[in-house]
Amino acid sequence: MTTPITNHFQADLANIKFLLHSLKQLSTSTQKLQDAAKGLEKYADEVDRLHEQWQFKSQPHLERIQQIIDKLKE
Repeated sequence: MTTPITNHFQADLANIKFLLHSLKQLSTSTQKLQDAAKGLEKYADEVDRLHEQWQFKSQPHLERIQQIIDKLKE
């Protein structure tokens, strides 16, 4: 025979099981997100490095172009 207390207990138990399952999923998702963020950080570092390399190589050309533009404006 089930009583209202037994029904509430079973419902609470089911809610606790659902909560535990959800927390496991959250933990897994958080770890995956952290791993992906590490990959993005490495990618961003590489992009920054390439940008600085390009800027270093291009800067003399850009300065020369600016000098030509300034002379043409005179």
